[in-house]
Amino acid sequence: MHRLLRWGTIFLEVAMSKRMNTARITYVGMMVSLSVILSYFPEIPLAFFAPWLKLDFSFVPMMLVGFSMGPVASVFTLGITMLFHGLGSTTGWVGELANLLMGLAFLLPGAIIYQKKRTKSVALWSMLAGTILMSLVAMACNRYILIPLYGGEAMLQSAGRTMTSYILFAILPFNLLKGAVNSFPTFILYKRLSIVLREAEKKTDASCQ
Repeated sequence: MHRLLRWGTIFLEVAMSKRMNTARITYVGMMVSLSVILSYFPEIPLAFFAPWLKLDFSFVPMMLVGFSMGPVASVFTLGITMLFHGLGSTTGWVGELANLLMGLAFLLPGAIIYQKKRTKSVALWSMLAGTILMSLVAMACNRYILIPLYGGEAMLQSAGRTMTSYILFAILPFNLLKGAVNSFPTFILYKRLSIVLREAEKKTDASCQ
């Protein structure tokens, strides 16, 4: 884990064309660790959508990183989280690829748009855009990647669903809900954590002088 984060830090420095100080390295490391933990616990099953759909909060630290450090850091956090999931994958990384695409759809609009204008209203609207885009990508991923992988329409029929009803009345509302429950704590926390990060950076810079 330590070596992976070290190489990740080098990647971020090159991609962002910016030197990563100790405060930023620590912040990214904490957010990566938190994302991995939250991707496993708590997982809230939502059987009224489908028995296998579970809600988690792993996008919260990823979006917090995106707001404070930009889209590259957000994608890095997502990528490391998916890598950990892939190590124990039962789908040959296909499920992780689909989750990566959905994560990118949610995170990138917020991380990119917010860098242009750092206001609360922009943060809120950018996460709304990400939620809508994630829902659309999730519908496509389930239709063309995940459902065929897990047995196709026969699997859905065993659960009393058709492809259309599953996409429209399970996947769509589930991902809208997932976007909302990840956006709300992000909106509450991101300004506070940005202030903490800036103060930590000032102390780090002062100690290096």
